Amino acid sequence: MPISCKVSPNAHGDHEMNEVYVNSIINDSETGARYIVLWIAPGNEYGYWHDLNGRSKVPTRFVMTDVVESISDDQYNMETFINPRMTRPDESLNTKEQEHRARIWSIMQSVVETEPDIYESSARAAILRRTATESGIDRAYLYKLLDRYWRSGKTKNAFIPAYSNCGAKGKQRRTYKKRKGVLSAGDSIGKTLTDNDRKNFATAINRYYLNRNKLSFKAIYEKLLQDFYAIKSEDDTGKLKLLAPSEVPSFRQFQYWYGKNRDIVNETKKREGESNFELNNRSVLGKADYGLMGPGAQYQIDATVGDVYLVSQFDRSNLIGRPVIYFVVDAFSRMVTGMSVGLEGPSWTGAMMSIANMAMDKVAYCKEYGVEITKNEWPCHHVPAALLGDRGEMESKNADNLVNILGIRIVNAPPYRADLKGIVEQHFRTINTNSVALLPGSVKPDMSKRGGRDYRLDAALDIRQFTQIIIKCVLCYNNHHYMDYFEKNETMTADNVEPIPIRLWDWGIRYCSGNLRSFPEETVRFAVMPTAKATVTAKGIRFKNIFYSSDRAVNELWFEKARSGKTQSITVSYDPRDMTNIYMWNQDDKEYDICSLLDWNRKNAGKCLDEIIFEQKKEKITAQRLKISETEAKINLNADIDSIVSEAKDMAKGTLPKSKKERVSQIKENRKKERDAMRSKPKSDVDSIEDASNSTDTSKSTGSDEDLNPILQMIRRKAEERLKNE
Repeated sequence: MPISCKVSPNAHGDHEMNEVYVNSIINDSETGARYIVLWIAPGNEYGYWHDLNGRSKVPTRFVMTDVVESISDDQYNMETFINPRMTRPDESLNTKEQEHRARIWSIMQSVVETEPDIYESSARAAILRRTATESGIDRAYLYKLLDRYWRSGKTKNAFIPAYSNCGAKGKQRRTYKKRKGVLSAGDSIGKTLTDNDRKNFATAINRYYLNRNKLSFKAIYEKLLQDFYAIKSEDDTGKLKLLAPSEVPSFRQFQYWYGKNRDIVNETKKREGESNFELNNRSVLGKADYGLMGPGAQYQIDATVGDVYLVSQFDRSNLIGRPVIYFVVDAFSRMVTGMSVGLEGPSWTGAMMSIANMAMDKVAYCKEYGVEITKNEWPCHHVPAALLGDRGEMESKNADNLVNILGIRIVNAPPYRADLKGIVEQHFRTINTNSVALLPGSVKPDMSKRGGRDYRLDAALDIRQFTQIIIKCVLCYNNHHYMDYFEKNETMTADNVEPIPIRLWDWGIRYCSGNLRSFPEETVRFAVMPTAKATVTAKGIRFKNIFYSSDRAVNELWFEKARSGKTQSITVSYDPRDMTNIYMWNQDDKEYDICSLLDWNRKNAGKCLDEIIFEQKKEKITAQRLKISETEAKINLNADIDSIVSEAKDMAKGTLPKSKKERVSQIKENRKKERDAMRSKPKSDVDSIEDASNSTDTSKSTGSDEDLNPILQMIRRKAEERLKNE
């Protein structure tokens, strides 16, 4: 939640504020301390922050007026929280890391969400005491987990294990002959666990716990003892008798082992059923209680197909159909906080563009489309506490990164309940009815009637021009739309707040709870970018048949190794809107390397993935067509060669017969004569004619002029006359 450090009217009567949000880093220039803001009370009276440079694992309380004065005096300065480890998508995590994070999150989620009690010393002690009892985890370790969560920007990814910092990799822990620790008051048995005991535990869990019978954990423990730690008595009764107490694991040991190795996802699926897990227990599902309402408490996102037809930017005679519009709207103030206009059907790509726009600087965004604004006209560049969608995109695996990296709760409306996100639905109706309906190429009610005019032929706007119009509509709506249907609360009425989105937004930022959080644009982009596998080849890093390279790949000789047969698969994140670069995740330090297009592949720079795929398909079709043409040409060539060979064979039949020895022995002499003849001047017309006449059938001609064809006689006379003149 922001606080006002200095307020000064500008020429338009608006105000400018120095703002502090949850996750802001405040540096003390005098002491060198660095504090991360964890929570801000309604009304900006006080808050809690955590010293990043200190060793304490508990936060401290600060007073807003002191922070205001220190910022005004330049003793404090602010910066944005950045931690590359927190931006890691799920696809870059191995199974062990994901399971560890899920296990810790299942224990800590209810703890960290108990705000603001978790920041108060006495309340925190009670919460952790209760959690320690339920989970069997020591309170000191719970404090350590809390400290890690707060220092990491309050995101689920804080619980990704840092295995690279751990020692003794691959070594067994020391096994003691005598059990360590003390027995609790209720335990009379217990032993030092061995690998065989742990194998027995796993067998009992799989056999009796992970099924639809839903036995209690105590009953599972009793089954464990029955199967592995009991023998038949020596008498004739046949009853079972437990082994010696020092040879039987205790219930607490069994419970603790399972708590450490618990797979909550697999457990819920096995005990509750797959469909019930997908409905009620997936990690992307939020909870209905959002706490105190204010800007950022809940954003709503939805898509609609614009009621207007557009033309191509490259050939304006081509119709490209209707655009898909995404809006992200703040449920508290009705402020449009993000938008996108694209040609992709309602999909994650469209949602990704609007979510990225939600957190970016709107002044820079509008400038890209030739619209000049000030920060006060569209001051939305934040991440909300919760995001409400209507299934579809928000139920995809891509949305998991919003939870894990940005800490956003994803809330999906049930099927056929669009009324639950009526705020953004109402905005679509406002835009389509008041603005889009007047544009050339807009859809009209009588368009489908017989004899009705085809309004698609009136289309004149391309997608960039239509985006400019939507931006201006959003600016008008945010700053001037009067909502007579808005129900103001008592405090709003007392403060004479006008029911206009920008007024409600500013008022909520001043007096309501701190739900807004600030993240770098890069972090948000990584949270929404899809991930996929790329292959290292001798020609480069191949992704979607596009080739890239990186400094790391060159330095570590990846391409030379690939040429020798050592290809490898890597995980990359990419922005489908611009394929100039992709981002390769490094499994060693868990950060990313930028992969750039190879020089010979620069034709794809600045192009979106759909454009590149279209060009690739077009080139493939062209190649198929040219290959067919080449095959036809080769067929005709072979036919011509066969014809010439056949003619040559026929001519050879008319030559005088010679012996094999005679033909072979005269090769050199014949070659010399042929070469000399080819080097000499061309034959005269007379010689040519004589050769032609001599090549006729000698049985029917004596060689005299009378025997020649009249036409040949005429040609010969003319040739002789020309030779005499020369």
